[in-house]
Amino acid sequence: MDDLHDTATAYYDLLKHETKLAIKAFCEEMETKVPDKISFEEFSKYMNIVGFSQFGSKKFFDQLRRRGRDHLIFADIITLLYIIESGRPFCQGTHCENTFIAGMYFTCVKCFFENNCDYFFNVCPKCFYNGHYKHCHKEFLDPIVMLRLKTKQDQSSNNDITYEKKM
Repeated sequence: MDDLHDTATAYYDLLKHETKLAIKAFCEEMETKVPDKISFEEFSKYMNIVGFSQFGSKKFFDQLRRRGRDHLIFADIITLLYIIESGRPFCQGTHCENTFIAGMYFTCVKCFFENNCDYFFNVCPKCFYNGHYKHCHKEFLDPIVMLRLKTKQDQSSNNDITYEKKM
């Protein structure tokens, strides 16, 4: 999760002032008791209200908060928003009970491309390796490999088009 915190902070630092104010307001909407300290109860309730109930679990809350604290702070909310906006997945494997995947994962290639990115099927490396998932497709890749292969395909297609134009 430290990598996600660092990545979120790097993106946050590049945002316009107005966007930073909107993020601060989002954070303040969760705080009902103590400023700059968001309890699990506040967090979970707010995630349900805004339609992100999968993020409202105690397990995810504990992953999101930095060690040594029993609450979230503004920096954690920046990370939360990065996670939501970047589409970071929860494991859909049969042994993970919809656990957030903070690191690498495998995604179904067919679902990703054939459904116009409206539906994804993702599993953590452990569930993938052990076959602990039920899904109708068998083609899985991690996002880095998938992006590289897609880039190579696009380059190959562009080369074909360029070649055809010369003839």
